[in-house]
Amino acid sequence: MKKNRLIFSIFFISTIVLTSCGGKKSSNRTMDPKLDSLITNMANCKEQNSNCEGYNKASEEIQAMAKDTANKFLVEDLFNAIAQATSGPRSAACAHAINFWTGSSEHYKNAAYGRIVLDALKKEKYDEKSYVGSSLGQLLSGWLVSDDEALLKDIHAAIKDKNTEKRGRTELIRLSGKDSFAKKGLTDILIAIAKDATENEDVRRACLSVLWRSVEPAEYQKVEDMYIELLANESPILLGSALEGLGYMKSVKGYDKVLEIVEKLGANESYCSYTSRALTNYLMYEAKEGVDAKKAFTLAVKMANNNTLKPYYRTYYVYSIETFGGKEGQAALAKLSTNKDKEVAEPAQKALQRLKDKK
Repeated sequence: MKKNRLIFSIFFISTIVLTSCGGKKSSNRTMDPKLDSLITNMANCKEQNSNCEGYNKASEEIQAMAKDTANKFLVEDLFNAIAQATSGPRSAACAHAINFWTGSSEHYKNAAYGRIVLDALKKEKYDEKSYVGSSLGQLLSGWLVSDDEALLKDIHAAIKDKNTEKRGRTELIRLSGKDSFAKKGLTDILIAIAKDATENEDVRRACLSVLWRSVEPAEYQKVEDMYIELLANESPILLGSALEGLGYMKSVKGYDKVLEIVEKLGANESYCSYTSRALTNYLMYEAKEGVDAKKAFTLAVKMANNNTLKPYYRTYYVYSIETFGGKEGQAALAKLSTNKDKEVAEPAQKALQRLKDKK
């Protein structure tokens, strides 16, 4: 009898725990019928956007349900639906609803919910036409700051794994922030991916676009060195992303090399969007000792006046000049605003006016 009582007690307690944390076996609850219908219709949309009536109705009514205090199990129902889903679109619809319409982030404190989303993402296979992985990756990114070491380790493993659905994997990387990098291991994982020539270029670019957010001194140095190393790469995407990253970091070590590359490639249409942003990044916000901002400004003016570039591409450097600002910035923009090409003159006039309005 005692043994039977013990088994029953364990089963009863396990059921309560699974129910309270949104586990896969919340069998004593079924999804609210209205919510079920909204999610089903939304999942049937080819894309989760306002072109679909099912999406629009779900957007309006799930937000209304979230504001109604009587709907105590809304979030739990959505996570349970992801756990029980037999189709990617249904998982994605639930993930989208949680991401944008439930009005709370409390669920990120629950590691069991994160495990559900991770398991769902691991089931997905990349399909060019499907954005299921993207929705799941966006939701899962909320646990990149989790204190649950086992869950975090598995999320990091999913980021490392080339078999993880590409869009979901990219979203996990794209949404990595300062707090994510404070968790041990993520910086090294993304550096390794960024430097791996066998990796998908979009995934590598995603790493390069966020690694500058890693602010620990030892990691800062590793990131800076990686960006500088990638300046030897000929891919506009990879070289360009490295230029931008060094600009965000206001890297003193890489500054002269960045200017050298801008001088060399800044009038090349394949690179000029990156080179102009690199200059702008160096010029933004507070000045940094060791970075002579005047050099970046002078180079931006040179490129904006380079007639070998089509007018549209020359305007990329107009914002760099505006960012430098001051009397010299205004003088350079005033000259550009009289340019015979309207595509150059009009953006310069608007930038000049914005600078004047700041006074």
